[in-house]
Amino acid sequence: ITFSWSASAADTPFNCPAIAAQTPESYARSCKPPLTTPLRDAICNYKPRVWLDDLRMLDTTVGVSYVRDLRAAGAGTPQCKALLESHKTYEKELQGCGNNGDCVLKVMGNWSRTLADIEDRLRPPLDEAALKKFAGGIKFQDGQQTVSLLKRLEQGMDLYPLPQMALPNGNVLVWGFQPHNAQVQSLAVVDRQGAVQLLGIVDGLYLALPSGKTRWEPGKDARIALFVRDPAALSQNLSAIHAWAAADVLGFNQDCPGKDQARCQAAAQIPLPIQAYTLNCKAANGKIIHQHCAIPLPQVPDNVSPGLFWQ
Repeated sequence: ITFSWSASAADTPFNCPAIAAQTPESYARSCKPPLTTPLRDAICNYKPRVWLDDLRMLDTTVGVSYVRDLRAAGAGTPQCKALLESHKTYEKELQGCGNNGDCVLKVMGNWSRTLADIEDRLRPPLDEAALKKFAGGIKFQDGQQTVSLLKRLEQGMDLYPLPQMALPNGNVLVWGFQPHNAQVQSLAVVDRQGAVQLLGIVDGLYLALPSGKTRWEPGKDARIALFVRDPAALSQNLSAIHAWAAADVLGFNQDCPGKDQARCQAAAQIPLPIQAYTLNCKAANGKIIHQHCAIPLPQVPDNVSPGLFWQ
């Protein structure tokens, strides 16, 4: 078997989402013969003493968890580097087991517990209290209606677990969908302590540029509305939001850089219906944000790839 860390990291150093796209979710891979490696032999022929020691099940469980953590760890982040180094150590220990199933069971069990700890550290503590503190009872004008910002955010984040991605600047972008209606989305950018930096509501964007379609004109209801308390949060995170939006219109399933690079570049050039507002707006009337509270979008570099948000 080719061990995934050494094969992938050489091509895409510390780009965990790119490595995730190349990493199989199990070593056994359905146990179809021939079992060409000692590790596959150990996993596929192990006779567990109790059902919880089923190596094939454990192999898949830890493999899926590892790929999920790779996607969440981001590119060029300390979290990505630490995860890859931990996995390299794990694979060396697996190699040392040969076809000894008891040894493989012990090593995989330890790795499963390590992954649980890593996942806790990767997932920032985004909770309702943090959202309430940031939104502060603010409402915004949505057509003819006045809508609670917090309720609209929760409407577009009614998933568990929420997709998330570590950003190059150390923050984490968390997003979600309304169940059965992916056109209603919400996003939040938080730091590693869970402090909210920026909130966003998104409509009419998901999969707007499906395969075979090369142009997209935003519908009248399409929008990305961003809400900040510190305008510096826009400068720090807008490049990532541009890339996230490009990934969104492609359905979050494009390989770029890679085979889908041309489509990713096309999506990145789409004029996005983005408007930003400050929640510290002195013109707000009764905590209602309106157009007077809009702030200009800063010029930011195009230095984050939509492929970062591959799911």
